[in-house]
Amino acid sequence: MRPTGPIKCLIVDDVNENLTALEALLRSDDIEVLSAHSGFEALELLLKHDVALALLDVHMPDMDGFELAELMRGAERSRHVPIIFVTAASRETQRVFRGYETGAVDFLFKPIDPNILRHKADTFFALYRRKQELARALQVRDDVLAVVSHDLRDPLNVVAMAGSMLQQLGTMRSDPQSLEIAGMLQRSVDRMQRMISDLLDMATLRTGQLSIQRQANEARSLITEAIQAHQPAARHKRIELRCELPAEALPLECDRQRLLQVFANLIGNAIKFCDAGAQVTVRLMMHADNIEVAVEDTGPGIKETDFEKLFDPYWSGGREARGGTGLGLYITRGIVEAHGGCIWAENRSGGGAALRFVLPRPLSPI
Repeated sequence: MRPTGPIKCLIVDDVNENLTALEALLRSDDIEVLSAHSGFEALELLLKHDVALALLDVHMPDMDGFELAELMRGAERSRHVPIIFVTAASRETQRVFRGYETGAVDFLFKPIDPNILRHKADTFFALYRRKQELARALQVRDDVLAVVSHDLRDPLNVVAMAGSMLQQLGTMRSDPQSLEIAGMLQRSVDRMQRMISDLLDMATLRTGQLSIQRQANEARSLITEAIQAHQPAARHKRIELRCELPAEALPLECDRQRLLQVFANLIGNAIKFCDAGAQVTVRLMMHADNIEVAVEDTGPGIKETDFEKLFDPYWSGGREARGGTGLGLYITRGIVEAHGGCIWAENRSGGGAALRFVLPRPLSPI
């Protein structure tokens, strides 16, 4: 997939002859050159265009190339634009060092060798093309996932209805085989529905459109509900699941279902990766301007090399029989951050792991 339209390159120099020479060297059928006579003109162009490379003359009146580079690095749109400084000055170490400090990827000294300039520019243009192609491929993937996930719900509902009818028939006829098959169907439907929900949530997170419906809630009741929902799974693995809650009520403005989804992911993961005899504890703590929730376990803990990838989409940490999409913690982080909070993981000093998140408390009692 090729990006639409030409790639844009910005050149900035206060001397017309220099701009003309650079433009002649760089312009081609798929490269559009944007010319600016000053730093101020360059900033105006950067507000309107995404550029793959910027060539900045160091010596310019009013705003020199270093000052322009610092302003570019401070703006979200131009923060990651590669910058090559062009200068006629001597190659003194101090000036070169300042250039790299302001974000330069290279220096070119006048008179410029056309072959060297073209080679360096072509390298950054190729990197830009690959970046654009990757972004478009990721967008197409997310769009396909969203459409497929949405369209899977209708046939899945038919399977769920058939399973429910089979269960009713098995109950009426006291047929254990029908009841067993109906149970298998229902478990498969539940798992598939969770996977579809994860895929849809991932698509909305990538587009920044995750829906959060804030309402008045009480934090302790949320945790109690989540604990009760996971007790059967904990008992099945012979894991002790408990909670430690403060005596006083903790009001919270949040999306109740989304927060229950967070607890489901964190508690479910702790149960999944702990062996029989382990303990999982959910703690709720109150601070001056936020509440903190910790899901702690006495399991194997988290490898040090896994921490930086823990909240990445599709990452499983090499675990066997993952039984999911690998999106749980990625979605959990998105929900917490959409509430204005933050989440992190750590290993406990006595063994096991803890995943903690904080959410802001309402400014006034609910």
